[in-house]
Amino acid sequence: MCMDHRLYHDIDVLPTPLISVMDRISCIREPTEDDIILIHQTMMADEEAIQELNSEMSILDKHRENIHRARSLLTLARRLPPELLARIFEICAKSWTRAPVVVSQVCSAWRKAAAFLRVWSHLFLDLRSGNSTGKAEFWLSKVQHAPLHITLDIPLESPSLEEVLGLLIPRSKQWYTLIVKSVDSTIMNHVLRRCSSPLPNLRQLNVITEMEGSQGDPVNMSSLQDAPRLSRLLIEQPNLPQWSNFVGVTKLHVVLSSSMLSIPSINATDWIEMLQVLPELRDLTLELSKPGTRTYNDAQRSVDLPHLESLTLHVSPEVNGILLTMRAPALRQLHLRCSSDPLARPHVSSGTHLCRFLESSPRVQLLELYDIDVERIDFVQCFELLPKLEELRLHDSDIADEQLRLLQGDNGHCPNLARLDFRWCNYLTGSALVNLTQSRLPQYESEGGVPPIVPQARRINEVAVINCLHVKEQDVLDLAEMTLCRLLMRSDEDHCSRRGCCNNERYRQRLRLRHNNKLPERVIL
Repeated sequence: MCMDHRLYHDIDVLPTPLISVMDRISCIREPTEDDIILIHQTMMADEEAIQELNSEMSILDKHRENIHRARSLLTLARRLPPELLARIFEICAKSWTRAPVVVSQVCSAWRKAAAFLRVWSHLFLDLRSGNSTGKAEFWLSKVQHAPLHITLDIPLESPSLEEVLGLLIPRSKQWYTLIVKSVDSTIMNHVLRRCSSPLPNLRQLNVITEMEGSQGDPVNMSSLQDAPRLSRLLIEQPNLPQWSNFVGVTKLHVVLSSSMLSIPSINATDWIEMLQVLPELRDLTLELSKPGTRTYNDAQRSVDLPHLESLTLHVSPEVNGILLTMRAPALRQLHLRCSSDPLARPHVSSGTHLCRFLESSPRVQLLELYDIDVERIDFVQCFELLPKLEELRLHDSDIADEQLRLLQGDNGHCPNLARLDFRWCNYLTGSALVNLTQSRLPQYESEGGVPPIVPQARRINEVAVINCLHVKEQDVLDLAEMTLCRLLMRSDEDHCSRRGCCNNERYRQRLRLRHNNKLPERVIL
């Protein structure tokens, strides 16, 4: 881009001083003829000065525009290789439907990057909107042979459904992700029957339906027989799904939806039969879509899940009995969350079920109890059963100093424990946390000696305390002398971020002000 040097000129840095006409003519007497001539001359001189200044301002605006254009030539977006820019657009398209269309209209460099086929891989079709067929045709012409990640949102009445399926199904070998949302199971079953073609590259399938059809038929996925690479499955429907053809699934997320008219019970036998045909399962989540409770029908059976590493139950306390239907010897992470309002007392059966489950899962490294409180004696048994525990997360728990003391020192339970996250734990004192952290400090570090030969308990690397009544400011400062002390949520993915129960922004702001923003670096605000 050539710089227009004609815009540059010498600017008088010492402009003519402005003299007021009132300094030269008295305002007390009536103006004379000479005064009138002088006034007109002064007005003309001021108008000429204003015109000159306006001209200078115009030149100044041109200089600013020139600087802006020059800077635009140095932006990172212009210097990025088209392949990298296209990858950025592809990531944006995962959550922004119109991203490929918008970025292709910015400039020639962005149009070049938007021409990469994978930028158009994510196809979102809401069949409530008009011209879904035209959008599908346009997108498919852009994506050509690249992988397809398809989302279909289907209302009760959808005249364009058959035309859209007629365009998508011939491309079934390109499907990598398929997300189908429908109001009832009748429409869902129709779509799944149409998708009976081979799906050799399908990795992820999400099937979301709000209610059963008028005939009460559950969702039937038996038509999806040929999907050898399918590994991630999300099912949202009123009842537990049933299948026999997804043996390669490693991640399963089941959301049980409900309405005011229908709240089906959870049958342990159906749960076991669902899991028996998933021998490679590594990540399992069961969730209730709405706050509330469900009845649970127990069974005297269990299923072996030899590869399961992560288990999340976001259910009402009565459903925690489902723990007894599973044996997971390789489990690393266990998250138990309450889907209903927290109880005012510990839930006795939840603690009993948890302890019995942990007897066959000795490798658990992360335990989270979220609004599921257990008896204090059950905490003791849990600690005894968790020799590999590295992280403990408690939300609205009645754990007390007495149980925490069981973790102290080299002879305490859970010798690998390194991270603590306590929120709304109103029976726990800050001094107990300080004592626990201090007892886990390496002795040679505190005494200035040499490392011992005998293995010691692992030091506490991080303590998070949020809204704990008896953890005081001085406790936070004492903890920060020995380890990281976090007073805020972990990240946007934190379970509390959606509920807004642990923001504690005012407390953190007051703490900053009291210490004049000079808190220890180990206090994470």
